[in-house]
Amino acid sequence: MHRQRLLTALVIGPLLLCAILWGGSSLFNIIICLMAGLCLYEYYHAVFRNNRLVLAAGLVLGMLPVLSVIIWPGTAAVAPAVYLVFLFSVALFLFTYSRWENCLEAWALFVLGALYISICALHLVLIRGFSDGVAWVLFLMVVIFSGDSGAYYVGKGLGNRKLCPSISAGKTVAGSVGGLVINLLAGVIMWFMVLRYVDPRFILPLVLLLGAVGQIGDLAESVIKRASGVKDSGLILPGHGGVFDRVDALLLAAPLLYWILVVAGKYHLFGITERLYYGT
Repeated sequence: MHRQRLLTALVIGPLLLCAILWGGSSLFNIIICLMAGLCLYEYYHAVFRNNRLVLAAGLVLGMLPVLSVIIWPGTAAVAPAVYLVFLFSVALFLFTYSRWENCLEAWALFVLGALYISICALHLVLIRGFSDGVAWVLFLMVVIFSGDSGAYYVGKGLGNRKLCPSISAGKTVAGSVGGLVINLLAGVIMWFMVLRYVDPRFILPLVLLLGAVGQIGDLAESVIKRASGVKDSGLILPGHGGVFDRVDALLLAAPLLYWILVVAGKYHLFGITERLYYGT
């Protein structure tokens, strides 16, 4: 497992880095669409088993909000896209009402997956749209993935006390603290490399906040897996499980970073100016 995890990271990490640095916004948007689509597939496959109708509808509707910010840059088209998700989900469960033991529960789970994954994923596109978007995307990904790996290895080596045993038996308090420490180290390194114009007093609490929210995202996905009776969301990434397993922390942290930067840019805080964002 450890060897597979390391080899997968060594192959995918450099490819992703090159795509972000030199691939341009179009390639980045394709990557985000692929990531969101795979996460949606894994979610609906786990929660609804092999219900092809729900799987197909979830993929189509779940991609609408993501595509909205790609086609119409900014946040203006997000609300109509979310409305369409809700509208068509209503129609879907009205026409299939008799098939469900608990239609309300199934409907709620359907909407949760479509909006949870798409709303979080689209914020990565919005961050990339900043004038310094490449730097912020790299900052976010390095901080989150480093902390995720740090929590895993520290937890394996030092963890005894479980963090949330009823949700995830593998997560420990030591791993959580270790992850935050690695978040800080990675954040400082990325600040020095690509964001030195930003006040470091802003970076340190930002990194801790992103790391903490990332861990909540990890636990949230564990709740989904535990309730659905699956160990991993998928098998596409050897040693890591599914794509949703790998990006759960990133998904929940992305909207937080986006809106913090929007507010900081609007009020010219910590060296961040309005030139950093668009469409809001």
